[in-house]
Amino acid sequence: MNTNVISMKLIAISFVLIFSSAAHGDYWYGDFTDDRTVVFSNTAVILSYPDIDCSQGFRLPMGTELDITESMGKDTLPDGMPFYWYEAVFEYDGNECTGYIPGPDLAMTSLALGGDTLFVFTVTGFNPEEHCFIAAARIISSDEILAEQVFRPVSAGSGQSPYSYCIRGMELQPDGFAEIVNLIELSFIYEACGYENRDVLFAWTGTDLYMGPHASSQFDAGCYHFNETFVLPSDSGGVDNEVTIEGILEEWEDNSDDYVETQRTSITYIWNGEAFVSEE
Repeated sequence: MNTNVISMKLIAISFVLIFSSAAHGDYWYGDFTDDRTVVFSNTAVILSYPDIDCSQGFRLPMGTELDITESMGKDTLPDGMPFYWYEAVFEYDGNECTGYIPGPDLAMTSLALGGDTLFVFTVTGFNPEEHCFIAAARIISSDEILAEQVFRPVSAGSGQSPYSYCIRGMELQPDGFAEIVNLIELSFIYEACGYENRDVLFAWTGTDLYMGPHASSQFDAGCYHFNETFVLPSDSGGVDNEVTIEGILEEWEDNSDDYVETQRTSITYIWNGEAFVSEE
């Protein structure tokens, strides 16, 4: 997201807000669960009204907690990224304040990893030449980016509307992985026939953030179900420093009037301290 284009048009007044380790909402069909999220961007500005040409605003540090009170009209960033505006309430100098902030400046999901350290994710922009969204997962602390992974998120293939997948973040058990402090599953959820759902692993070692393998699921009602799951070292049958992705395909059979398992797959990735490497 090119937030510099936005912030150059604003009176950006920096101030420091206290971080909190409270749980934050995920992103579900354009809204934030629990009506709460945190600031994702290090150039985020909350405005007095929802317009990128607005000249009055405050810079909000990354990780600042916001209560979301309303979502409103679609707009577009200079790079062509469509987004929603959000009305947000925050505390400043002991007073409750209200302002407006574009969606790409907000974390679609965030997880408290201890102290003021957070894992945050959002879709940051759109590449019109390659017709794909761009996303980033970050580890942030005290308004600093400690680590980041930039990648293409799974999408429904349309750049004409704001990113349509639901997002969920969840911590997994890191036991059995050498040097991994936090293991995170980032889920991309689309509850409709024919669309891929994807769970992606991220490993935080305390100094570096690594993007791991992903597991997919997909269905077409009355035709097939396909589902992949992670087997971690802490799971039954798990092996230290390994992630196995087990897949099951079930297809509809008219004779039995039910789904019948037709295929099983299994792929193992080995964690070597710097990457998850496939055995294949």
